[in-house]
Amino acid sequence: MNINEPIGKYFKLKHLIWSNTAKNRKINNIPGIDGNPSQTLVIKNLKNLMEVCVDYIVDEYPDLIITSGYRCKELNQFLGGSSTSQHCFGQAIDIQVPNLSTAELYNYIYYHNSIKWDQLIWEYPEKGNESWVHISYSPSVNRRKTTLA
Repeated sequence: MNINEPIGKYFKLKHLIWSNTAKNRKINNIPGIDGNPSQTLVIKNLKNLMEVCVDYIVDEYPDLIITSGYRCKELNQFLGGSSTSQHCFGQAIDIQVPNLSTAELYNYIYYHNSIKWDQLIWEYPEKGNESWVHISYSPSVNRRKTTLA
């Protein structure tokens, strides 16, 4: 596996699998570590997510930060993620943009017709600058579900 493989126009695989929590807890967060989904599928899903959703956002906000990308099951469980989290399939990321409120980021994504997201969640809006936006994409699901969590 090449962690320097480009995933979309702006990021590399290493940016989507890195986790300080995984490093500090000695959790192996390499795609495929769980056996299912396979490494190949996770990477394919990450490419789809970046090309269909995130690249458009970075075009507008080049200083976008990915706060959470792919998560193996152990990392996801430690972080309190859902057992069906799309993070575990490489289909979801959490993002912030410095000096931009998450309300503005959420609204930009929601109203930007070129971004074909599956699920859009404004996580913990009451936390202000510590909140984030969760965006996911699955080519087999077209639920266009929004949530304020």
